[in-house]
Amino acid sequence: MFISPTELLSILEHYRYWIIFPIAIFEGPIIIIISGFLVSLGYLNGVIAYIVVIVADMIGDSLYYAIGRFWGKAKWVKKIGKYVGYDEGSEKYIEEHFKKHKVKTFLIGKISHGLGGTIQIASGIAKVSYKEFFWLSLLGTAPKALGLLILGFYLGSYYERINGYLQNIGLVSFSIFLIVLFMVISNKLKK
Repeated sequence: MFISPTELLSILEHYRYWIIFPIAIFEGPIIIIISGFLVSLGYLNGVIAYIVVIVADMIGDSLYYAIGRFWGKAKWVKKIGKYVGYDEGSEKYIEEHFKKHKVKTFLIGKISHGLGGTIQIASGIAKVSYKEFFWLSLLGTAPKALGLLILGFYLGSYYERINGYLQNIGLVSFSIFLIVLFMVISNKLKK
């Protein structure tokens, strides 16, 4: 059963931020763009929408961090991980990488759609302090959310097309990540 655009706008008009918040936790970019579009239509306040999507995105980022921090070194993860080249050497590599390139890695993760969750999980595995994680994540989230809200404000009626572009960007980013990961694992196996 599909909902008509009129019914959807009626629901959004009534619940507004209560609907956007949970969606933005798990599916940030497109809901931020849609929120910008709703701001342009007068259904949402831009400042409140901006704060809501930032808080929601930070909660989503924190969930990924917690996965890495609390389950990244679990025995069952290590059992499964050995099949994809994840071992104690990988953990040491991740920890060293975050010591050397923490800021750059976080910002790349925020900019490149599709890699953010992986980088946030890796930061948890690398035991980056939550305080550092929070501020670096916020440093990347705030301008990205603002940019996506502005994009939605001016081009929001094209949200389906924009979502397609975001999915393609995510696919390319993830493909590049897999290629680099494969190269790293291949080099480790040659040693």
